[in-house]
Amino acid sequence: MVDTSVLLTIGSVCIGFVLFVTAASGARGRWNRRLVIGLFALGVCFLTVVPLTVALSAGV
Repeated sequence: MVDTSVLLTIGSVCIGFVLFVTAASGARGRWNRRLVIGLFALGVCFLTVVPLTVALSAGV
């Protein structure tokens, strides 16, 4: 069975990827600059901070 920390990491990376791609699309579509920067920051957070936190708390 898959551990909860693995599922949380996979979900976080998927959400981060979607946010990152949405921000890139918004940058090309000339969306509001603050929205695009916020989406990039949130995407990077979901791609790095959440998986690292989960990994360190799981004792990997």
